[in-house]
Amino acid sequence: MFRARWVLALTLLTVAVLLLALPSSNPSAPRSFGWVRDPDAASSIANNLPCPHFEDSEAFRNDDDAGPDDVFLWDACRKVTGDLLPPRDQGSVGACVGFGTAAAVEHLICVQAADDASESYREIAPEIIYAGSRVEIGGGRIRGDGSVGAWAAQFVHDYGVLPRDKYPHLDLTNYDAKRCRRLGNTGVPDDLEPLAKEHPVRAITSVRTFEECRAAIRNGYPMIVCSSQGFAMTRDAEGFCEPQGTWMHCMAIIGVRGGSRPGAFLLNSWGASAHRGPQGLGHPSPAGFWADAEVVDRMLREGDSWAFSQVRRLPGPPARLESDRGAELIAITGVGLFDTSSAIQMGGP
Repeated sequence: MFRARWVLALTLLTVAVLLLALPSSNPSAPRSFGWVRDPDAASSIANNLPCPHFEDSEAFRNDDDAGPDDVFLWDACRKVTGDLLPPRDQGSVGACVGFGTAAAVEHLICVQAADDASESYREIAPEIIYAGSRVEIGGGRIRGDGSVGAWAAQFVHDYGVLPRDKYPHLDLTNYDAKRCRRLGNTGVPDDLEPLAKEHPVRAITSVRTFEECRAAIRNGYPMIVCSSQGFAMTRDAEGFCEPQGTWMHCMAIIGVRGGSRPGAFLLNSWGASAHRGPQGLGHPSPAGFWADAEVVDRMLREGDSWAFSQVRRLPGPPARLESDRGAELIAITGVGLFDTSSAIQMGGP
């Protein structure tokens, strides 16, 4: 009897050791955040813009209930590239502001390319946005990781974005967390600033309510939301994550839905497997989740969320991602400088 118990105990111990040796797939495992709250910076940048808040725009004034309830900007990605954009993972660096902004701008590139065959999709480097927001705009005032959403918006407006590529003194072909942190401390290399300035985002504006968010997405303007709101990591049957805890975090908003449960789709930067459960309406990215409208409204009222319009064309041939889904045909109109009177016609189950 004693020997049998000893063998059982040894077996259980061996199994436990083997399980600990496996890579963690726990969706609640610690993740990197990186948003730094600075209401003065957000207010200062917004107040110096021609259109400080999205409610001041012609697009907001002309948005009405005649437009589609469900608008999925990733449909433009499917049309241009053949698939969703690949999930991004910021790794161990608190660079979510750079990643969220890059994701929003990449979806803007696809929205423009879906409407204009002369434009093409290029993956852009979040680490350049992260570095530029902290140093070129923020003046290097933050110790440790993290940045301000307003600084990232200001950087892509004033300095632009860079596509992934191998540059003379810096290889940005692939993401590297150590390089991202280093650039966050030193800023964008001087020889890359003129290249980034060839591709500015010509218009940015602050978004402070779900109503503004809904109008922005319906008009084809992806955005970022920076807030302290955390979420459960498991999606419910409709693809929603419940609000839970605190995340000092930035994510992209790339879709909205109406009906009996209105909300917005938040694209995260923690890879494809951080969130679990059904992905919900529109077959969105596994890297994100739906959030209820009242929760998104609360997040936006923290005052550091931004919509983007009109990124200047990036060089390179059209990207085509392998997919067995095929491209979905969508009609896109009114992609402009926050002055459109027509909404994007997107959506569907």
